Amino acid sequence: MLSLALLAQVAVSVIVQGAPTLAPFAQGDLGLTRGQVGLFNSALMAGSLSMMLVAGWVVDVKGERTALVGGNLICGLFCFAMLGTSSFAAALAVLFMAGVGGAFPTPAGSKTVMGWFPPALRGTAMGIRQTGIPLGGALAAALLPAIALTAGWRVALAMGGLGCLLTAAVCLLAYRNPPTPDAAAARAVAEPPVPQAGRHIITLGVAGGLLTLGQFTLITYLAIFLRETQHIPVAVSATLLMAAQLTGAAGRILWGVGSDRLFGGRRKPALLLANLISALGALVLGILPADTSLWLIAPLVVVYAFNTLGWHGNWVALLVELGGSARQGRTVSQGMSIMYPSIIVLPPLFGWFVDHTHSWTGAWCLLSAVLLLGCYLLYRVPERARLV
Repeated sequence: MLSLALLAQVAVSVIVQGAPTLAPFAQGDLGLTRGQVGLFNSALMAGSLSMMLVAGWVVDVKGERTALVGGNLICGLFCFAMLGTSSFAAALAVLFMAGVGGAFPTPAGSKTVMGWFPPALRGTAMGIRQTGIPLGGALAAALLPAIALTAGWRVALAMGGLGCLLTAAVCLLAYRNPPTPDAAAARAVAEPPVPQAGRHIITLGVAGGLLTLGQFTLITYLAIFLRETQHIPVAVSATLLMAAQLTGAAGRILWGVGSDRLFGGRRKPALLLANLISALGALVLGILPADTSLWLIAPLVVVYAFNTLGWHGNWVALLVELGGSARQGRTVSQGMSIMYPSIIVLPPLFGWFVDHTHSWTGAWCLLSAVLLLGCYLLYRVPERARLV
């Protein structure tokens, strides 16, 4: 069941993470500014935000299977609809609808982990499930630009949609909801919400929105940044982005294991450490001199990706543990609904800042400050002393 939830997340993430990697191709085809490039990501996130609370309700009431199948089906169908677009506005509308489907796998997969795994293993299991996002991004970076070079970026996105449709069929045939409702009810009694859980979920959601800027800045702007400041071809940048996504997937597993094993089931120490390193990495990227050797840039990007992509599983685990076991899907959806407005607004603002200041250095340094603010808010969120 964990593998199927992971597969569903990978398939959708090929689209959510892959559409921004096609930005250099769409930029030339549609004549876009850097700020408009960021709207590719914003359209996807806005679609997900519009459906996030509904997705949580579907997970809790109709079950994970319905959500996994439905989310991939919607995402896949609208990726094929991109073949019929000819304008920037139409492309944004299609991405918005594809993003609607992207709202379902995270709450569904999170409830899969909570239903099938005991608390002492949830950090690791959640980290494994959350690798679906960077693994999907790695597949997108490896395959979609190559398809776009030969057949166009719209065809590349449609091929990603085909993967979603196939995944929907697999989940329809093979996925089963947890078979032990009595055990789940017992866990709901054993794991009530923390005091003032609603307020802390809001704080954690805002923190997540700020911290996720590191992830979406990386996948949306890395190729353009390296092309303009280091004169690295898009094909090389795509390979580097694939390596970064794979490293981020490893980071999600290892930070999850660290949370379970090194920090005794506590999520906050792993979250804070990963994001403090991310803030430092963004600062270093910003002050790189022009034409820095690729042999220096590559390990820097990989280390940055390990941390800026690696923390999300622990964030989801902490979020669910704040709200208790009775409303797992809706708790994840509530937290992500609070997170997503920042994801929609901030990446285009990063591009807008570069457009108007002509300073990549200033933009990366500003990103570092945003990540530090997210760490401060995260520090203020409580958690259970230790899980058993």
